[in-house]
Amino acid sequence: MFGTHFYNETIKRSVSIFGTLFNNIKVKKIKDDGTVLTEQLVPISYGPKQKFLQRLAEEPNLNDGNRSAISLPRMAFQLSGFEYDQARQQNKLIRHSKTTLETGGSNRKYQYNPAPYNLSFTLDILAKNMHDALQILPYFQPEYTVAMKMIDDMSDTRDVPIILKSVSYSDEYESDFLTRRVITYTMEFDMKLYFFGPVYTGGIINSVIERDYITDGVNAGFTSTQIDNSGLVKEVKHYEPAFLETSNAVSNNTSVTFASAINSKISVNDEVFGTNLSTNPTVSSISEDRLTVGLSSAVTLDANTRLKFVGSVDPSDTFVVAETVSFYDDGADSTYSEDTTSDSS
Repeated sequence: MFGTHFYNETIKRSVSIFGTLFNNIKVKKIKDDGTVLTEQLVPISYGPKQKFLQRLAEEPNLNDGNRSAISLPRMAFQLSGFEYDQARQQNKLIRHSKTTLETGGSNRKYQYNPAPYNLSFTLDILAKNMHDALQILPYFQPEYTVAMKMIDDMSDTRDVPIILKSVSYSDEYESDFLTRRVITYTMEFDMKLYFFGPVYTGGIINSVIERDYITDGVNAGFTSTQIDNSGLVKEVKHYEPAFLETSNAVSNNTSVTFASAINSKISVNDEVFGTNLSTNPTVSSISEDRLTVGLSSAVTLDANTRLKFVGSVDPSDTFVVAETVSFYDDGADSTYSEDTTSDSS
């Protein structure tokens, strides 16, 4: 069922962004007169704090000259959970299109609305004295928002909040005098992220034709007489994809040629606008090289006349049929009867 392979690297990107937020924190030792004695960059690693505590417990000396003990302070973080956030879910059928066209200018990439998720992160601050730990803790405000490019192939950049949920503290010192003291602050964060699906590529519509009409015939719609008698107003707007093509000069002929092949979605029976005829002709034939089109009526055109071909609707195209029906009281005693008038749309 899920046969389309895609990998947006969303989680990998999120972990990298979270760790980057805390990769340049420093602690200093300062004398009473303000002189800086030492300045130390606090390292950060991905992994649980238990790994670092276990190394301190099993190898407290490390005095063989080749290895060094773990330096404190340091930080460790890890991805600890996922949760679907239904409150942020929007209509899943909404499309997000790329702001630029693909090579050739006839296609555009798009995606459907993503699924909102909250990613939980745990950040641990390990220090050997309270002075170092208290220099790190004030960096973390309740919320920080980063601008994150969601998908490489798309142009969508979203603000992603990273929210501090809780802070806990522990001081591990209950042991003999040879055991190193470790002060730990554990902080829980939520990153409000989005998981996108695959990237699709669809054709673009350069022009549309809008037609407002009321069909005649009882079964097809409402006639003008029925509207006058019943006080019923019905308006239908039909938006159809229109493909623009530039023709060569034609003198009273049903055959129209073009300098380049016309759009592949133009087909026989499409209606043609821009011929200056009172009734628009339709396409009766198309040559194999798509450079010549036969029309149902003879036309006369100047060189470089722009014609619109309307009627070819592809499932990947976007077209809308918008319908409005309204009633009003016209003061008449009678209105239309539902058994003789119907709206088939």
